Amino acid sequence: MSKINQPDINQQKQVLRLELNTARKALSLGQRQQYSEQIQQRLQNHLQAVLDASLPTQLLIYCALPFEVDTHGLFGSDVFEVYVPRMLEDVAMEWVQVDASAAWEKASFGIVEPSHGKLWVAHAHQQTVMVCPLLGFDRMGHRLGMGKGYFDRWLALHGKHIDHLVGLAFSCQELPKVPTDSHDAPLSTIITEREVIACPIP
Repeated sequence: MSKINQPDINQQKQVLRLELNTARKALSLGQRQQYSEQIQQRLQNHLQAVLDASLPTQLLIYCALPFEVDTHGLFGSDVFEVYVPRMLEDVAMEWVQVDASAAWEKASFGIVEPSHGKLWVAHAHQQTVMVCPLLGFDRMGHRLGMGKGYFDRWLALHGKHIDHLVGLAFSCQELPKVPTDSHDAPLSTIITEREVIACPIP
């Protein structure tokens, strides 16, 4: 087949999104809860192993939609400064600090966001971990998102301040290879209910 007749990368991604959404929704509520708890524990163990205990840590982590790996159990952490994203206009976002007493409101796409709080800024004497949602992944660290581009655009501007870029997923979301664009930011680690996958450093 000639290259001209091959579907372009956006078409490939859309086909994969449909397949992966179906696979993820096939998990029962009980499975998603169990797997999410396992993934959260693996994430905490992984961070304890790789982070410098002498430095404070900022944890930038998404607020999960119904079929994503749940992250809410990490918001009340007394180990990290926890920040979650708030979506802005023009496919931009900012990160707002939360704790167990944070006030929340429903925003676009059914996402729950903090109504107020201190905004994240990079600090030279802190380490920053960013935890991304994803729809699909491969073992090279390539991530397939929902297609809005919020995380990739943000990382293009601020990625140099991120020490560890982690993706959370159920194992059914793994692909042999994710089609990528030049602006797609690869992950350093992917965590599923089965394992912690160390990805090649680009």
